[in-house]
Amino acid sequence: MKQTESIAEKREIPVSAIRGIVDSLTSGILAVDLEMNVLFVNAALVRRLGVPKEKCEGQLAQRLFDSLISGVPLTQTPLYRLHDTRSSLRPQSREVQCRDGSRLVHLREDSAPLKDESGKLVGRLFAYHDLNWEKTVDQMKSDFISIASHELRTPMTSIKGGIDLILGGCAGDVGKEAVELLQVAHTACDRMIRLINDLLDLSKIEAGQIGLKLEPLNLVDVAERSIRILKPLASQDQILLKLNGPRDLPSVQADSDRIEQVVTNLIANALKFSPTHGEVCLDFSADENWVSCTVSDQGCGIEEDDLERIFGKFQQASSPQRGGGTGLGLAITHALVTEHGGKIWAESKVGHGSRFVFCLPRVARATNRANGGRLSANGPSGSIV
Repeated sequence: MKQTESIAEKREIPVSAIRGIVDSLTSGILAVDLEMNVLFVNAALVRRLGVPKEKCEGQLAQRLFDSLISGVPLTQTPLYRLHDTRSSLRPQSREVQCRDGSRLVHLREDSAPLKDESGKLVGRLFAYHDLNWEKTVDQMKSDFISIASHELRTPMTSIKGGIDLILGGCAGDVGKEAVELLQVAHTACDRMIRLINDLLDLSKIEAGQIGLKLEPLNLVDVAERSIRILKPLASQDQILLKLNGPRDLPSVQADSDRIEQVVTNLIANALKFSPTHGEVCLDFSADENWVSCTVSDQGCGIEEDDLERIFGKFQQASSPQRGGGTGLGLAITHALVTEHGGKIWAESKVGHGSRFVFCLPRVARATNRANGGRLSANGPSGSIV
């Protein structure tokens, strides 16, 4: 047995066999040196490039892709990240686009550093996987969610309206036990309608049909509207909503309703995980390029591994405190901020609360609010709304 293992350990796979294995893959494989010259391409990528294999190796890689990236935005073209030396030592994965004749093709590009036997960096290895089928399936899923949600919203609205009429006395006196049951049904209807609305929003965002109505906005004005909406909910658990920072912020170009949805989602999320008698604070700041809003709570915090995951669809951080929900709120919030050209992230330490920060590009030469009002040069120091 030992002798067999020894022979197996010494056996080497011929280079021709390795090339045959790589050529049999359906994904395109590309290896380049540090000067971006092609070291190797497999048969799948050669077919997509439409260039004979013998004319590929030794050529500058970007030239091979010229026919594929015609009319595709530069930031989505394959290979452009090779110029970024800071990322040359890390594996990366991203979605790119190219052309196959008149057809736009979606690819996932996975790349990793290419090293020799001594561990010296000699280039980079790329793998291109066709995503068109996945895109088709995603579109079918989005269409189904959109149709189903529309069909569900109408009867749910009618059911809620009927319950409201009965609770309002339109059907005569109702016993105490019946009222309690109707209130449970009313709460369930509200939750179902929120879920349906979230699904519709997510479907529109994924289909690129969100339709933003952009106008100059002051984030503090938007936040004050959100606070007024959620103040009764905060009062139930005696949670204090505080608004800090300068009120004469530079304007941002944004959709008022959608940014109010972003702020409302973040505040509601903070309230859900805040302890009784706790505080939820909104802080604002601005620099030369961005206007920022930070929503902080005093809850249980989020595990470091969950900080990125919680912005995914149907994702929730595990928590011993109040939970529930659909796991769509933060996904929609992230998508809306990104749709505005902004950034959003979470900061947290378990046991010490969480901070959700989003930034939107400021409008050049932004003016103050029409009323010109400001509380002080440095803004309010913890004004309570």
